[in-house]
Amino acid sequence: MNRQEFEEYCEKFSSGIDKASIFDRYYDPDAVFEHPLKGTFEGKKALVEFWTAGHEGIHEVLKPLNVLFDGNQIAAEFLIEWHCLEDTEYLGHRKKGDVYYAECAAFYHLKNDKFVRVKLYLKEKK
Repeated sequence: MNRQEFEEYCEKFSSGIDKASIFDRYYDPDAVFEHPLKGTFEGKKALVEFWTAGHEGIHEVLKPLNVLFDGNQIAAEFLIEWHCLEDTEYLGHRKKGDVYYAECAAFYHLKNDKFVRVKLYLKEKK
C-alpha cells in the first residue's frame, strides 16, 4: 500500500459508504482491529458491526496529519471528528448536531497490501 492508497482509504472511510466494501478492499479477511475503549474486533463480521451498529448516530471523519510508511507497516496520526447525527451514547452522552474531536495514533500492519492488524490509541480533545 502506498500513500495515495492510504489517503483513498481515509477518504472512503470518512465518506460514509458501505463499510463492508471498505473492509473487502482494504482489510485482510482475518484482520484484527484493537480499539482502546471498545475492545478487539476480529474478522469482517465483527469489525463491520462495530463500524455500523457500534457507531450508531455517529458519522466519523478521519483527518490524517502525519503518516509514515516502513515496509509492511504504517504509522498514522489523525484528528478524528465524530459528527452526531442523533443523540447517542457513543463514548459518552452526545447531542445531535454536535461534533466531538479526538487525537488518534494508529498502527497498521499489512499483509498482501491489506490491513491485517490495526491498533489505535485515542485521546478525546476537550
